[in-house]
Amino acid sequence: MEINNIQSEQLVNEEVSFAEIFFHYLNYWKWFVFSVILCLFIAFVYLRFTTKEYNISSKVLIKDDKKGQTSLDMNAFSDLGLMPKIGTFDNEIEVLLSKSLLKEVVDSLKIGVSYFSVETMKKQEIYNNTPVLVSVSNQMDWGTFLLNKEKDGSFILTSKPFDFTRKFNIDEKINSPWGILSFKENPFGVDKYPVEVVIEHPKKFPFIQINPINKQATVINISTITAVPQKGMDIINTLVNIYNKKAIDEKNYVATNTIRFIDERLVVISGELKSAERDVESYKRSRGLTDIEAEAQIFLHAQTNYSQKISDVTLQLTILRDIKKFLTSPDNLGNMVPANVGLTDPTILTLIQKYNEEITLKNRATPGMKANNPLLKEYEDRMAILRENLVKGIGISEAGLQTTLQELRKQESMYLGKTMGLSTQERESRELYRQKEIKESLFIYLLQKKEETGLSLALATPNAIVIDSADYIPIPIKPKSKIILFAALLLGIIIPVIVVYIMDLFDNKLRNKEQLTKIIKAPFLGELPKTKLQKAFPVLNVRSGIAEKFRIVASNLDFIVSRGERVKVIMVTSSFSGEGKSFFSQNLAMSLATSGKKTLLIDLDIRKSVLNKHLEMNPKKGVAMFLADPSMEFSEIIDKSKRFHKNLDIIPVKVFPPNPAELLASDRLGLLFQNLKDQYDYIIVDTAPIALVADAFRINQFVDVTIFVTRSDYTYKSSLSDIQLLYKEDKLHNLTVVLNAVSSKKRYGYYYGQGAGKHNYYLEES
Repeated sequence: MEINNIQSEQLVNEEVSFAEIFFHYLNYWKWFVFSVILCLFIAFVYLRFTTKEYNISSKVLIKDDKKGQTSLDMNAFSDLGLMPKIGTFDNEIEVLLSKSLLKEVVDSLKIGVSYFSVETMKKQEIYNNTPVLVSVSNQMDWGTFLLNKEKDGSFILTSKPFDFTRKFNIDEKINSPWGILSFKENPFGVDKYPVEVVIEHPKKFPFIQINPINKQATVINISTITAVPQKGMDIINTLVNIYNKKAIDEKNYVATNTIRFIDERLVVISGELKSAERDVESYKRSRGLTDIEAEAQIFLHAQTNYSQKISDVTLQLTILRDIKKFLTSPDNLGNMVPANVGLTDPTILTLIQKYNEEITLKNRATPGMKANNPLLKEYEDRMAILRENLVKGIGISEAGLQTTLQELRKQESMYLGKTMGLSTQERESRELYRQKEIKESLFIYLLQKKEETGLSLALATPNAIVIDSADYIPIPIKPKSKIILFAALLLGIIIPVIVVYIMDLFDNKLRNKEQLTKIIKAPFLGELPKTKLQKAFPVLNVRSGIAEKFRIVASNLDFIVSRGERVKVIMVTSSFSGEGKSFFSQNLAMSLATSGKKTLLIDLDIRKSVLNKHLEMNPKKGVAMFLADPSMEFSEIIDKSKRFHKNLDIIPVKVFPPNPAELLASDRLGLLFQNLKDQYDYIIVDTAPIALVADAFRINQFVDVTIFVTRSDYTYKSSLSDIQLLYKEDKLHNLTVVLNAVSSKKRYGYYYGQGAGKHNYYLEES
């Protein structure tokens, strides 16, 4: 628990070195280069084989009686009942987006069947360039098939999903899983076979988006997204054209019905007028009449005025009866009532206008609905009520006109009494003339209304005015190349960072000096480079980098640990075997010896010595025998052959005793150090790993300095806290640390011996 607290406290107090982080990740620069290249390559492949899509748009002005009109004022004709009012802006947008309108666009452009080229790796729609045109009747399903042309001119249709294959000629119709297929070669097609044909779902319509430009205007932006720009432009242009055509047809619906009604009445009135004219002509011929006397004109002047009024009332009665007959006829239940036929009764005109408007709303809201549809039934009920009200109104108006007509005839009879003195011929001729004038005035009136109604047809204008025709910018909106490439570059950098970060999370080994010094606050003597060369004493090459590193360690011993006082006995230990303590011991001893110091290397790792195996030494007895045999002399265990260096003597282990702990606890160990201190400048003691046995603690009382050897990529990070605890509690005299086997890739900045190649060494032996 105490070790964990120490470690936590140290980690909290440490500051992050961004340079350290940067150079740590820089060690994996090859990973970054490979990851960036791979991600960019994948992005380029994706962009190369992904179909590009473009935004097609058109700007259109929609007329709205609430938000303004064009220069042509249609309200001049609205009071005549010749045209329906223009719809509201929001409603017209919904009409543009209606499925029925989009269905007409699909049928008009025949885009219910799509064509794709299969010659390249990327699937590409060929639209108008297809060499063959396919049409489907009685469609039952949707799907894809491959169409190929044989050398003999015949065609082969193949569909793997439907397991369907058929050979046919171009003029044949074939039954297929999708319906009855018919084919026609496209004279404008430039693409080659084979062609992939896609029969779309019957309810799949083009994606259309409509957005108002702003709230004050009735200008909208119609857009679609497609891989074939020409197809998108055709869809938008056709949509606007069909919308305008339907709007004009709707506006002309009332006028067309009115003209048809007037034409029917003109045929009847024309016949009646001709009959009246023939009667006048026959009467004059039979009576020899040429002119009317002036006296008759005077007497008949007042009577004529009343006759004119009687004609007008009779005309109104005739029109009312015709309209009533029109309304009560079963054939005209769904047709609009002619509004511009000469009626003067404002009540009847208002009722006719409401009735016609209800028919217009019904026709727009219920196209294609079945007879039992509730909405259709609701419209029909409202129409029946309006029709009944209109018939009642006509009856009331007709009764009023009959009363008026009776009064006018009384007045006319009064003036006729004054003309009794006139000849019978004059009276009879006037009656014939009156009938002729009535028919003639009605005929002229109907001709005038027909011309006015025809003018309304010519004045019918579309609801949508195209400001900018459908067009596109030749820069695809999908895929977004810059964003994808930037994301690929960013991903190529992030992936190695994540991988290295995860590796670091699970990394439990010591890697560099920074990690060591963050945890262990003991004096750091230096780091030793790693090399693949294997030599017992690489420091003998005094110009090598490793020799310089050992000289730095020796110098630090004098100035960091002893602060100028001479260090005599140096103990070398480590946490576990394999960290290089024995190799460090022998090379530190050799480094001191080459500097002119008389040095003794004592191998006190009496449990598992490495020096016995690596160094051939003359004495037949070792330190284990000396500790066990009180009669043995110092001279018997010291190798003074000088075979490695003239200033270096060595005391080996030779044999491994069964009781190493008892031997190290004997008085002869103290006697050994006491007698040898005066004979040598430095005594280097190689001991067993401290994490395994307590030998180093027994030897600690006789040493001046303890060098704790750690190894890069080998020592566990968890053992660093134990070393710091030893230093903090001063359980080992003057504890110092060194870092062994540091790779040049894990260090940055200038260091002595950099690039020395063959002169770089590291300590690998335990």
